[in-house]
Amino acid sequence: MSQFYNSIAEKYDAIFPLSPAHKVFFDAEVYGKTVLDVGAGTGNLTAYLRAQGYDVTAIDLSKALIAQATAKDIEVQELNMLAIDTLPMLDTIINIGNTLPHLDNKDEVQTFLKKAYNQLTQGGKLILQMVNFEKYFAQKEGNFLGNLPLIENEKVKFERSYHLNREGKVVFKTVLDETIANEELLQPILSEELTLWLSQIGFKDLKLYGNFKKEPFNPETSMALIVIAQK
Repeated sequence: MSQFYNSIAEKYDAIFPLSPAHKVFFDAEVYGKTVLDVGAGTGNLTAYLRAQGYDVTAIDLSKALIAQATAKDIEVQELNMLAIDTLPMLDTIINIGNTLPHLDNKDEVQTFLKKAYNQLTQGGKLILQMVNFEKYFAQKEGNFLGNLPLIENEKVKFERSYHLNREGKVVFKTVLDETIANEELLQPILSEELTLWLSQIGFKDLKLYGNFKKEPFNPETSMALIVIAQK
């Protein structure tokens, strides 16, 4: 994972800016005072939440992304998401940006969810956001799952596509500015299994959305899967 993000670190903010919809969403959904931003990247969401008065711990594994955050005076710790049980108790845990599928397998995904539950205060929230893999599996042709929307502006061109390998992992292929090609393996996570795991662990009041504007989640058409779960 680190190699992939290290390769795009300098263009990360142009590829994945913090949108007005993000701000409205988190203004409404963050619970309590203490927040963990998992896969914080260059720290844009962390900086926004800190400016709103939250006590935010930010973690990531990419040294290059952390360096970009540091250059903006945003503190991000180098820590694996499976080590969140080494942190103090938290009121809200945020894991967005398709970070969760970077874990190696479904057992690790469930381990993270269990640790998140244990680290949350009573009433605390877990906020997850990832690609809606079901949409891509439904349009599968051979091992090709489809192209993700092109990200292109005056600063960057970022092409992305999904492919399926023999082990059932999603091969995430990217081309940055038509020159830097990369591949990353992802563990696909489907909405039904994710909500089942969360419920079995003890989370309640699950809410599913298809984007940060809180439009309803549709497994056939939504680009994203967002889940809010409460302890």
